[in-house]
Amino acid sequence: MALQGGARKSTPGFLLLKRNRADDDLLMRVGFTATRKLGGAVLRNRIRRRLREAARAIMPEHGESGCDYVLVAKSAAASRKYADLLDDMKRALLSLARTST
Repeated sequence: MALQGGARKSTPGFLLLKRNRADDDLLMRVGFTATRKLGGAVLRNRIRRRLREAARAIMPEHGESGCDYVLVAKSAAASRKYADLLDDMKRALLSLARTST
């Protein structure tokens, strides 16, 4: 796993992993992981959809181009308010941006 040695930030709803690819591609890539420990397929898909929408809203403004991100879901992501997920994602991205520069 290429992101194992990268930067990470934990929030109540997810763990955000980041790796700067250090290539000429400015594309920002985002992956989502929800393990079976979280519950059945319906719950895992709901969590992934919530995280995907939060990423769509926050990543273009606060993410860094040329980086790979992975969001590892936690069980709280299913019940956490959407506004709190957005705030968590923004804070995590800003925190990772500060530590990488």
